[in-house]
Amino acid sequence: MKTSPTIILVASLLGSASANKFSDAVKRITHREERAATDADAAEVVEGADEDHRQLSCWRASGSSAPEAQWHPVYSAGWSAGFCRFTVDCNSPGYSSHLACCKGAYMGQTSGHCLATLPSPPTMAPTESGGLDVYYPDYGRTWAEGMCINTRPLPSGRPTYSTMLSCCKGAYGGQMSGKCISQLPSPPTSSPTNSDYEVDFWYPQYEQSWSDATCSNKLPLPFNPGDRPTYSTMLSCCKGAYGGQMSGACLAALPSPPTMAPTDTGGYDFWYPDYGTPWSSATCKNERPLPFLPGGRPTYSTMIACCKGAYGGQTSGACLGSLPNPPTMTPTESGGLDVFYPDYDRNYGVGKCINDRPLPSGRPSYSTKQTCCTQAYGSQSSHFCMCDAVGVCYSCKCGTPADRATAGCTIDCGDDEEGS
Repeated sequence: MKTSPTIILVASLLGSASANKFSDAVKRITHREERAATDADAAEVVEGADEDHRQLSCWRASGSSAPEAQWHPVYSAGWSAGFCRFTVDCNSPGYSSHLACCKGAYMGQTSGHCLATLPSPPTMAPTESGGLDVYYPDYGRTWAEGMCINTRPLPSGRPTYSTMLSCCKGAYGGQMSGKCISQLPSPPTSSPTNSDYEVDFWYPQYEQSWSDATCSNKLPLPFNPGDRPTYSTMLSCCKGAYGGQMSGACLAALPSPPTMAPTDTGGYDFWYPDYGTPWSSATCKNERPLPFLPGGRPTYSTMIACCKGAYGGQTSGACLGSLPNPPTMTPTESGGLDVFYPDYDRNYGVGKCINDRPLPSGRPSYSTKQTCCTQAYGSQSSHFCMCDAVGVCYSCKCGTPADRATAGCTIDCGDDEEGS
């Protein structure tokens, strides 16, 4: 142990006894400091040994051979400051080279810290002209200002596209602002004519008034995916979205629009009821254009089927009367219809079942008159319907005693001459 000049000077100024005491105190302090330093160095060595022991405990416990040293990511440094170290580590993936480790473990590291630790780190500006050879959406912008870029590095997990156009279509297909498309080297006009800037489907233009509206396949789309129906052709779009358009504007916009007067004899090959005419005088039509959207009215294969289905109870017979060969008003079939229905024009007490033509629309019908009476007039106390269906022998309330006697009825009605 060396004695400093300062201690020697202080000892010379003191007496012999005091100098000895002072010297002993200095020696004790110096000894404690040297011992503390030795203990710290020993602790550091032990700590390093413990770390190595922890790192290698996985393969020692399994009894396998010792792993070889490789390049491992140092996850404890955090993502932005992460780097790779050549070591033996059982708790992280190993790579054959420093560069492979940085690429595999820190591919999306925007700070570039791992690559910067390479012996010859790459420059931050890539030498390839135009950046990456793929494009990806720039999620750092708002939707309205979104665009596609090919700037390096490629963010982890980002979808990529082979061209900027395909990226705009795939990632910003419903972008109303058209920002992404406008960044193309040769962006389309607001009404592009080049098929490269069109989609392969057609959609109705709800921004236009109904009478002037047409179908379009132009980009950018004025709606979000799924917000409007789409069609494979312009014709199918016009039929589906503007089927009842009286002006015919959509069909007229077709490359080869049909004439306004159809050449098919008689118009459409189906018939529909004319709801624009009062019921008593209404008929069925097949005229073009349709006054309703597809599915808005029932349609029939023939005019007579339409008259029967839509105007079955029309007492005026206007629909049947407009047929090319209308039936006579008095049906030739004997006995009228082959079903019976209740006559709602009569009071319930004197109601009965009939089979007169035509069958009123919506009226229930039965295979026999007796069944009709049972179902429609079952609580009729007068038995009027059953008397008409079965005859005077049904009950004492049917006809007069003379009528029952003439008919040979066997029921006993007592002395009630008027029926009970």
